[in-house]
Amino acid sequence: MAPLFAAKVKSALSGDTLLLTTVRPPQPGQVPAERTFSLAYVSAPRLKRDEGDEPFAFQSREQLRLQLVGQVVQCEVLYTVPTINREYGIVYLPNKVSVNEQLISAGSVRVRQSTAKESTEPNELLDKYRSLEAAAKENALGLWAPKVDTYKSFYDVPAGFANQYRNQQIDAIVERIINGDRALVRFMLPGQHVQVPLLIAGVRAPRSPSTSDAAAEPGEPLGDVAKFYVEARLLQRNVKVEVLGASNQGVLIGIVLHPAGNIAERLLESGLAVVSDWQSNFLGAANMSKLRTAEQTAKAKGINLWHGVAVQGAKGGAESEKSFTATVGRVISADTLSLRMKNGDEKVVQLASVRGPRQADSKQASYVNTAREFVRKKAIGKHVKVVILHTRPKSEQFEERDMATVELARVAGPSTGSSDLAAILVENGYATVIRHRKDQVEDRSPIWDELLEKEESAIKAKKGFHSGVALPPERIVNASESHARASAFLPSLMRQKRVPAVVEFVNSGSRLRLLLPRDNARIRFILAGVTTPRVAMTSPGAGTGVVSEKSEPFGEEAQEFTSRRLLQRDVEIDVTHADRSGGFFGLLHVTGTKDTFAKTLLDEGLARLDEYSAQEAAVLSQFRDAEEAAQAAKKGVWKDDKGKAKAVEMPVTVAAESGARKKEYLNVVVTNVESNGSFVYLVLNDSVGRLATLTSTVTAQPPIALTNRPRINDLVVYPIPGTKSLGRFRVTHYDNSRKQASLTSIDFGLTVTSAPLAKLRILPSEFSPTLSGIPSLAKTGKLSLVKWPEFQEDYLDDAVNYFYDIVVSTPETLLGSGGVPQKLVAIADGSAVDGAALITLFEANDIDKSINTKLAEEGWVYVPSDKVLRRGVVERGYVGSKEVADLRKVIEEAKRERKGIWEYGDVTPDED
Repeated sequence: MAPLFAAKVKSALSGDTLLLTTVRPPQPGQVPAERTFSLAYVSAPRLKRDEGDEPFAFQSREQLRLQLVGQVVQCEVLYTVPTINREYGIVYLPNKVSVNEQLISAGSVRVRQSTAKESTEPNELLDKYRSLEAAAKENALGLWAPKVDTYKSFYDVPAGFANQYRNQQIDAIVERIINGDRALVRFMLPGQHVQVPLLIAGVRAPRSPSTSDAAAEPGEPLGDVAKFYVEARLLQRNVKVEVLGASNQGVLIGIVLHPAGNIAERLLESGLAVVSDWQSNFLGAANMSKLRTAEQTAKAKGINLWHGVAVQGAKGGAESEKSFTATVGRVISADTLSLRMKNGDEKVVQLASVRGPRQADSKQASYVNTAREFVRKKAIGKHVKVVILHTRPKSEQFEERDMATVELARVAGPSTGSSDLAAILVENGYATVIRHRKDQVEDRSPIWDELLEKEESAIKAKKGFHSGVALPPERIVNASESHARASAFLPSLMRQKRVPAVVEFVNSGSRLRLLLPRDNARIRFILAGVTTPRVAMTSPGAGTGVVSEKSEPFGEEAQEFTSRRLLQRDVEIDVTHADRSGGFFGLLHVTGTKDTFAKTLLDEGLARLDEYSAQEAAVLSQFRDAEEAAQAAKKGVWKDDKGKAKAVEMPVTVAAESGARKKEYLNVVVTNVESNGSFVYLVLNDSVGRLATLTSTVTAQPPIALTNRPRINDLVVYPIPGTKSLGRFRVTHYDNSRKQASLTSIDFGLTVTSAPLAKLRILPSEFSPTLSGIPSLAKTGKLSLVKWPEFQEDYLDDAVNYFYDIVVSTPETLLGSGGVPQKLVAIADGSAVDGAALITLFEANDIDKSINTKLAEEGWVYVPSDKVLRRGVVERGYVGSKEVADLRKVIEEAKRERKGIWEYGDVTPDED
């Protein structure tokens, strides 16, 4: 008897032949040796691509595959055939059972007829095999059955296969690993087998060495290692393949799912593949995000393909030169913006990974202005978060340009879609996504996969220029071309009140170029009632860059002031008259302000009164008062003027303190801010810690699900938004038709508007506010003595967002599951009419200045008049107090600096 050797079965090549490898795992970076071993004295039906499979060939191979692949067996060599370098023998299972005999008994193989080679072998073994075969024949087993299941085989992708089975999971067998990212897969469909190559979606592995003698090619580094990695996990395993589509060459692309997970993610985590960007459209942003995370894991470890490769640090985080907030001052084109920085500087950035419509593209040319106008309406004057990804160097075709992501500031309330400006452009069909080269990773948007997904959706929906329909050319009339043309437009414009307009250009502090969309006209517009200092003009005939005159003092300041507040903004005008050159005079109103812009210039000392045009516009008295006030304050052009006007002394009312107020300091955290500025806070005491402990217990052992319809005000258990923990919620509404409830957390004040009944759980007694001894922790508060700009929605959103960012702590920070809460100190000054506590808030590390005061300093809140304060039970006690006086003082400073809601002047509503 020949000595036995142990081996691991790598694959079953047919019903009688195995591919074996060594039992011991190879060293890292190495591939184990292989040997082919056939079962002695038996033969199985053959799998033949060209002629078609013999009957029962697949079933025979399957019995061997399912029983042995991945198993360690014992092999005994009986003889070899040198001409084909093949060993023949017996395979034994760990329990010493002969696989040869098993297969013969099951009718999976035939016993060979006696040959010259076999005649020298012991007759006892052949006699035993033939006896087992006779029994299988008698019992009509396996290939001896009168009827054998048949199937139709395909070795090329049938027409329409990818579309028919797109996004479906199909049972399959991985027949062969061609490369680390490519396999030969047998799709098991009813009555047919489709055996074709498959690209493993989302990855590219290094090429392994070619085994073809005719065209042997060396592999790429780690190519054979990547191939072995996939072979060890997938070769001849049952898998499910989710078909995503086909490549341009017709090769199927799919996700290979094994009980151990997605092989693409495992390859990337092991550093044996890189993400394949071109397949992003097949996978979608969510799946690509998982793959990029897996790739990043390998990069961070520096393993295999990433060994010795420097990995760039993550972008974003604290505000810096690469990450900052700014205001959109000008929209240059759909994908290029001019941003106004906090220090007053301007920075031009281009949206990363997208390209707006181009005039050179005939399909996009008609959308150039439409796309630019779309961005203007979305972004002009808005606060944005900017991350500079890469600075594109200057070239012959392009100026140096910062490539960036630009995110519109979050609006209070539920999210209504992406806030990334590039994503908004792409999903509306106003930009295309750039397919970056492999060496352009640094300027690729972090949401590139999402952009591709949105572009695909826009193409399918035929949005924007993807519709294939060219927009009609714009027919804008220049109404200021001549006196005659202006005279033709004047009566219509004078009849209309508050004509909508867009400021296209600022010539000086008081001279503008406006587009009137409703009238399809463009006009020169001069602010009635004022004149501003002249700015230097370039003489057309004096050569490029030659200035014909100097700017008057404060001319450039007036022009800059007007540009910052009006350029590309939506405004409204009241036209009063026109001059002989075709210019239109009138009053200009900025949305959300009560004063005309001309009065704002007078208030700032950047304009002088023009009595004639002011009288024409019926604002002479109002404008004269504004000019005199600026003169008295020596603002702007009046800074060095003497004796022009006399300062008006305002009476100061001093109220006596009505006794010292007792102040109680509380340690609190704020967990939610409503869109109107009211907030939910928790007092930090032992109840918070006890709630965290109890929440952890209930989350680990969830209570039973609620089956009956809940009633309003019932308490239930539901997942706390943004965490993995279960919390206590009150039912505020129930939609029986949709089986959904609206809930409010009694501990954190968070709301859920569409909670499925299936996810609601019964509140256990030990979790109830009464029996647990842990009352509802959420309390409602309002800031004392200040009011939010509810009369201006845009500013209200910005103000509330500013407040939200500096005070809110997430529930997970209080439950001990991540992060540190933003601890605050509160003084409860009393209660409002609606029961909310009136609070003065402080940051725990800065109790010298309240958050109320900081909001006032930034121009986000105002103090109502004494008349309004006297209406409040608590507030009336503060009329004439030092607290109110101090707040009004910082608000006046914010007004002077044009901060927040004071950007266009005093916008406080008239308070009766």
